Amino acid sequence: MSAAQTHSPAWPGRRLLDALGVTELDTFDPRAGWRRRADDDVLAIPVGAPVDAPDSVVSIELGDHANVALCVGIAGKTTALQSLALSVCTLYPPTRVQLAIADTQNGIASANATTGPPPHVVAHCAGYRRAADPPADWDTWCAQVEAALNERTGQSQPELLVVVDAVDELLGSHPQVAGTLQRIADEGRDKRVRLLMSSTEPTSTFAVGARVGRPVEATSDVVIALRTATAQTSMDALGGPQAWQLPMSPPGLGYVRPRDGAITGPVRLFTAADVAPALSSRLMTI
Repeated sequence: MSAAQTHSPAWPGRRLLDALGVTELDTFDPRAGWRRRADDDVLAIPVGAPVDAPDSVVSIELGDHANVALCVGIAGKTTALQSLALSVCTLYPPTRVQLAIADTQNGIASANATTGPPPHVVAHCAGYRRAADPPADWDTWCAQVEAALNERTGQSQPELLVVVDAVDELLGSHPQVAGTLQRIADEGRDKRVRLLMSSTEPTSTFAVGARVGRPVEATSDVVIALRTATAQTSMDALGGPQAWQLPMSPPGLGYVRPRDGAITGPVRLFTAADVAPALSSRLMTI
């Protein structure tokens, strides 16, 4: 990928790179930024830019004050989670935060055919929307995440961010994951294990997986609401119908509700689709 391509104003990933402080993707070295943020108390993750202020950046924060974040909507959730996960890896060193990813179809880990996913990814399982090759081993993924929960008794280990795409679909196919997610919801705040999920279900205080008899109850501290299917879903997520009133096109518009409840939007969410392979490669070659 040439520098000319990287700086093309029409290139969809350029705005995300700007928010991450990446000027030259071909020569980007994350280590200076990693050192600056290694001791940050919270994870500040860029989400998008307000439609009425496109040069500004809207971010979410995860930490002891905000342990569970959820992205809700009809479409675009996997794209949003991919951008958020890659942003975390770009901004923070693997000694500060690690990721465990549950992926519908290998769309979040930003795996590069040559280098693999970023070094932050310590557990990854994919394939509940389509058959995986090799077959997904969810029991192993759950064991890895629960081992991380058991090991984190203080501040010495990196924070763990568990990213779960389409959690309602995952639990419908693999209900054994419910127990692991419930442990994160119950214990994660004290053990610095954060949960970032997407779902089509109504949110705030929600129960997913109830159809298979294993509900996961968690309170969403932070919500990113894309276009919802019903006004009630938006009401549950934001306290108002804003997300339901978003246009179907263009895609990628949403509202952000942080821990304090102050809703921002509409926001045009950043997308990592065009930059993920190249940026992951830069993170792996350091």
